[in-house]
Amino acid sequence: MFSPKEIAEEIKKLEPELSVWREMFHRIPEKSMEEFETTEEIIRQLTGMGYEPVALSPTGVCACVGPEKGYTLALRADIDGLPVEEKTGLPFASVHPGWMHACGHDGHIAGLLGVAKVLKQMEEKLTVRVKLIFQPSEENTCGAKMLLKQGIHKDVDEIFGLHLFSDMERGTFSIEEGPRMAQTDRFFLTFYGKGGHAGKPHQCVDATVMAADFVMNIQNVVSREISPADGAVITVGSFHSGTQYNVISGEAKLEGTCRSFREETAEHLKEAIYRRAKAVADGYGGNVEISYDFGSHPPVVNEPEMTHRIEKEARAFCEDARMVSVPPLMLGEDFSWYQTKIPGVFAFAGCGSDENGVCYPNHHPKFDIAQSALPMAVKLHMSAVQAAMRKVEQ
Repeated sequence: MFSPKEIAEEIKKLEPELSVWREMFHRIPEKSMEEFETTEEIIRQLTGMGYEPVALSPTGVCACVGPEKGYTLALRADIDGLPVEEKTGLPFASVHPGWMHACGHDGHIAGLLGVAKVLKQMEEKLTVRVKLIFQPSEENTCGAKMLLKQGIHKDVDEIFGLHLFSDMERGTFSIEEGPRMAQTDRFFLTFYGKGGHAGKPHQCVDATVMAADFVMNIQNVVSREISPADGAVITVGSFHSGTQYNVISGEAKLEGTCRSFREETAEHLKEAIYRRAKAVADGYGGNVEISYDFGSHPPVVNEPEMTHRIEKEARAFCEDARMVSVPPLMLGEDFSWYQTKIPGVFAFAGCGSDENGVCYPNHHPKFDIAQSALPMAVKLHMSAVQAAMRKVEQ
């Protein structure tokens, strides 16, 4: 078994390197499924530690440490960036225009590389096999499903992952059983009307008005059709219509998301989107085309027994930190796909960065993380390793 004090000392030595890794990856955010530079750099770092990393297809990396056979724990970090123009002003800001690590994945990579280094240095103490998974394409919810199709889970007994959150204080973490993050569905709507001159609206069927009516119409679905005891969200995030100020648009495109924790609720939201979109289109004499991606990923639900094991170890490894309770979040995470195949636990670590108490949320162009939070990520991963070793020894 690992001594929490010994691990703390090793992580302390790693802190400068953790910052270097985080800054390096922060500079090179890449599109989902196109994380080629990131993949290459991860392979280079792991190879330098003595690993024999395997490049996944089309991107991503996998590497193993510990006994060749036996109980296997997977540790997962996501590696893709977001199409956000960075406005942090950091000296290590993105060098890829229009792209940014606005969700902390650069910190996730650094944290897992830190675990990789600690485990390699102390490999003789490992009684379980640890599989390090640097997963592509979390932001568009395709990466986990893709790796499962490639069989990434077939030699894995359980899996652990985490997310850095700026709206949690530094020095805090959360490891809790049950629902943690929501099922994420996506919908795409195209309203068709009849375009024409802005001065002759009576000759037209305005697609912009139809689409706007729909956006307002669905605002009361959650408050009037879903039980107050159920969590749900409907958001339209993209609205495009028209080409010219004096032309009535004949076509309007919307894209949005529905979030929920129960399949029955998710089904109701889907039905409501179809029902209300068709009613709006019929009411204006237009038409609507609907595409609904149901279950981009299921909700993240932590397995109780594994959660309690890791939580117990985390309290020892993170004795200088505070465990907090975080209510289930309507954010999405494709880590949930792994949980459909094997027991899994997903944790949160606080990384609020601004000394004045002003923290920008994930996906904001000024999002940043406190680099002093990176050791916490390493400790939480190590807690999962220790919990797996303790299970094997029982």
